Amino acid sequence: MRSKKPATKIATASLLSLSLLGLGVPSFMGSADAASGPSVTSSQKNTKAITTLNQLYNQAFSGEMPKLVHGLKVDTSTIDDVHHQIGLPEEPAQPDDPFEKYHGSMGQASYAFAYGATGRIAEIRYFGTQIERQQNLGGITPAVLSQQIGSADHILSVPETNETDYVYQTGNYELHFVVGEDQTVDHVNLKAIAK
Repeated sequence: MRSKKPATKIATASLLSLSLLGLGVPSFMGSADAASGPSVTSSQKNTKAITTLNQLYNQAFSGEMPKLVHGLKVDTSTIDDVHHQIGLPEEPAQPDDPFEKYHGSMGQASYAFAYGATGRIAEIRYFGTQIERQQNLGGITPAVLSQQIGSADHILSVPETNETDYVYQTGNYELHFVVGEDQTVDHVNLKAIAK
């Protein structure tokens, strides 16, 4: 039986030569388009970020944060309540950092908790999600804050980090949206108003 390899090599060489001469090779295949299916548009991403913003703002009036830590309340819930609801922290508090840190995964947000001398929550910090961040805190800018929940009651500068802190009074609590140099929210703090 005779080998077909020489014929294949000749055909390949001919097509390559025609292509190099600019004569091209006719294609009988249809255009190659990406598979069409559901995709997340920019407005959908922003809608999710706005939903998160409104949840954070509305629940701050009761001293709570949404989602995984819902029900844990600043100045009321204890360290034991936190550990019972979401487990022990991945990063315990340190002498130079009073926050117990919980890392998010699989679309869950990251949180941190600081406690007062009585063992009750003094502050809850929400870091949002790292995956699809644009659909969470990364989609919230100072303009979005202003459009959705109004002007901040106070705007503070954080010189150590070059961040800006947009503070909203929410009843007996303060909600702090800390905006990074990229002009998106880096994290959100919730604490009781100092008495």
